[in-house]
Amino acid sequence: MQSKLTQLNQFKLPSMKKVVLQSKSSSWLKLGLFLSVMVTLFFGLRWCDQHQFQYNLPYGYFHYPKEQTIPFFRKGVPEPGKIGKFGIRESTVKNKPNCHSLFLGDSQTFGSGIFWKDTFSEILNEETNCQWTNVSMPGFTLENEYAIFQEIKNHIPFEHVYLVVYGNDIYETGETPDYIHFVDKQKWYTKVLGFFLPNYTWYVLKKQYFDSVQKRMEVEIQKYANTNYQTSPSTPPSEKEETGEETFVPFQTLYSISPNYFKESLDVNSVSNQNFKRWQRVLLSLFSDLNANHKKFTMIYIPLDVEFDPKRFSVYKKIGFPMDPNWLVGDSEFIQELRIFSKSNHVNLIDMRESFRNQKQLLQKEDIHFNEKANRLIADVIKQSM
Repeated sequence: MQSKLTQLNQFKLPSMKKVVLQSKSSSWLKLGLFLSVMVTLFFGLRWCDQHQFQYNLPYGYFHYPKEQTIPFFRKGVPEPGKIGKFGIRESTVKNKPNCHSLFLGDSQTFGSGIFWKDTFSEILNEETNCQWTNVSMPGFTLENEYAIFQEIKNHIPFEHVYLVVYGNDIYETGETPDYIHFVDKQKWYTKVLGFFLPNYTWYVLKKQYFDSVQKRMEVEIQKYANTNYQTSPSTPPSEKEETGEETFVPFQTLYSISPNYFKESLDVNSVSNQNFKRWQRVLLSLFSDLNANHKKFTMIYIPLDVEFDPKRFSVYKKIGFPMDPNWLVGDSEFIQELRIFSKSNHVNLIDMRESFRNQKQLLQKEDIHFNEKANRLIADVIKQSM
């Protein structure tokens, strides 16, 4: 009897091992199938995100509180500025029927740090027979400029759009420290979506980011809402020429958070190609919009200080920024690409580098923003191009 049981057990053992082996094989097969599906889904979505999906999402923008008067400052000297119904600062010169033009731009176009009358847009309003509407805001990127243009284009008369391209536009289009901080606070599922659809998620998050800037701006501006300021601003003390030995604390801070600031701005093919392609996509949308509506289009390139100011170039190099000497005397990758776009699309390009390289002291002290002298130069060059 015992012998028969032993034989029976011996007979069944191989069958049990076979079942276990089949079970393990089935588990590995399922895992492999799952991984194959995930890899296919990942690359499929990435390919569609890159090549097939056409995003017609609103870019968004931010603006000053509408229909209010708020103070702006020139070296601590306040100046009241009237904000219109679109949240942009209004010109003091109005109702010129001969021609109408729009300026799209950022803080350089807005005239941050100088009185309104000294900005190149207001100089042109005073000295030409055209009405120049300055549709710009400090901190604007090309996405914002196109978004606000879409908002106002059917409400403001114009025949000509001047897009003011500043040298850091590509950097601002990318992942700036403030934007990275905003993204880091997002929910986990947003980051998962970004893993599969990076471009789509980028556009969604950018719109949300600009909305958050609007909220923060409103809070900050309310701090100055009840400020008592003079109705006739006095002239601030004249600028002293920089020696090149200044401490430049703001730029040292910039280096600590963005050591590649200049390369990410100007080396648009070798360093920041993805950001440039995103910027170029918006530019093409704006150009197509204007072309379809038979509007004139001109681009004005305003260079970074490292493209015309040897003293600033030396200071930035001392701080530690990677620098290219060719920026001062030659062409960056950015301006080369702008020329290609200009030539292929028959768009007039005004390059301010030549005028700036023949001048000195065009910047506000220890600041990236241009002073009154630079704004006068820009206005004169635009007048000559008309």
